[in-house]
Amino acid sequence: MHSQENCCNKLFLDFKFQNIVDADPPETKGVYVIRIKKRGKTSIEEMIRRTEKLVSKIGCKMVEEYVVGRVKRLSRIGECPIIYIGSAAPRKGSKNTLKGRYRELSNRHTIMFPIWVLLYHGWQLEYGWKTCNNPKEEENKLKEKYKKIHNKLPALVER
Repeated sequence: MHSQENCCNKLFLDFKFQNIVDADPPETKGVYVIRIKKRGKTSIEEMIRRTEKLVSKIGCKMVEEYVVGRVKRLSRIGECPIIYIGSAAPRKGSKNTLKGRYRELSNRHTIMFPIWVLLYHGWQLEYGWKTCNNPKEEENKLKEKYKKIHNKLPALVER
């Protein structure tokens, strides 16, 4: 296993990082990452269990499967502090920006539920970004470099 301090931080040296709860990324295209700044005391297994219990009270199997399926991605968190890599405005003419993707963490992003669970349980996370001309290409390069170091993608990344 790699230590948090040196496993792949060199990949993100030119990123700007801010606390995820009050970050202020620019209205431009680029790549972004979510990084663990400080881990909470509750185990990942316990966070997942508590979420399953809470969501089961909604009484809608479809919602339960969706939310819990996303939250179970937390079980893939290891020692590396980078848990997500993504891009904003990857297609020509896209109106999405780094700020837009950041806002989506509160209302529709595929990883919003796992992020909410981590924050609820006292984890401190950072939203980091780098502006660039070809975000999708840059995202793919970062994922490949990350994969060469860890033999897998970041915990909350599906593809």
